[in-house]
This record gives sequence, structure tokens and C-alpha cells, in this order.
Amino acid sequence: MQSFQPIQTSQMPVRDKLLNIIWHLINITIFRITPSYTGFFRKIRVWLLRLFGAKVSISASVKPSARIDFPWNLTMGDDSSLGEKSWAYCMAPIVIGSQSCIGKDVYLLTGSHDISSPQFNLVTKPIHIGTGVWVATDATILPGITLADMTVVAACAVVTKDTEPYDVIAGNPAKFIKKRNLQK
Repeated sequence: MQSFQPIQTSQMPVRDKLLNIIWHLINITIFRITPSYTGFFRKIRVWLLRLFGAKVSISASVKPSARIDFPWNLTMGDDSSLGEKSWAYCMAPIVIGSQSCIGKDVYLLTGSHDISSPQFNLVTKPIHIGTGVWVATDATILPGITLADMTVVAACAVVTKDTEPYDVIAGNPAKFIKKRNLQK
């Protein structure tokens, strides 16, 4: 027990930590004060993200209250969105496909800690979100998860396993409910 040192430190390079601090200052000031529903300011937010290395389509929408850490690990496709007060914790890559909607208060978490390590070592795994995915309000996507194309994640779900195309999942932990049926 004496060797257990659960000090939460990041093993990320100092350069990345410093860049993230600078980004965080922009994220909580300039980024946050831009009006939400104006196309011009939406493009300003995309430009700011790109300035810090994010690969975000000009047609993507990132709400001003979204929190993004380590934006150079964020990729967003055409017409995708990141909702109000959502958190993209991009310690590892987060890829959001085209026409995917990440709802309000959603957590996309790529970092955690090794509970078997006496030093509580950082563990990171990427998140991949396919095309046409909807992640509803207050859901949490854990490190290493892949949400296949057209997946629907219900509100408040905690996703601990990958999905198949057109899955609808819900609960904590999230479980398969049914297949999504798109009516024409």
C-alpha cells in the first residue's frame, strides 16, 4: 500500500501541456464569446480549432460552450456537430464522421488511469465515431470506443463497448436495444 501514489499527473510532453494551456485560454475567452447560431462565427470557431491543429470541416458546427482539450487530436467531418457544454477530451485522437451529431453535455473521454499501476499511470485510447451517428444528451463515450455508422446512443448512456452499424444503444453500461430503421 505504501507504493501506491495516485497522483494525477499527465505523462504528456511539456510542449503539449503548454499548448493546451494556451488553447484553453482561447477556448474560455474568444471561442466562448462568439454567438452560437451565426454562420460567420461558426467559421471563426472552426478556424481557431484549425489554428491549433484540429482537422475540422468548414461545414462542421462546434458550439461556443464546448470544451475541447488537445484540439490537434480532433477530427470532424462535413456537417458534423459538437453540442453545448460537451467535452472532447482529446488526449488521444477523436474522429467524428460526417453528418454526426454529438449532443449537449456529451463526454468524449480518451484518457483514464491504470488502476493496477501504483503510479496511477495515464492510459489513452482513441474514439472513432462513424457517419450519421447521433449521441444524445448527457451520454459518455469511454476511451477506445468505436461507434459504427448510423449508431444512436440514447441520452445518459455510458458506452463501454463498440457498436455495429445502425445499432440503437441505451443504459449504463449501454446495451443494444434495436436496429435503427430510417424511413424514406
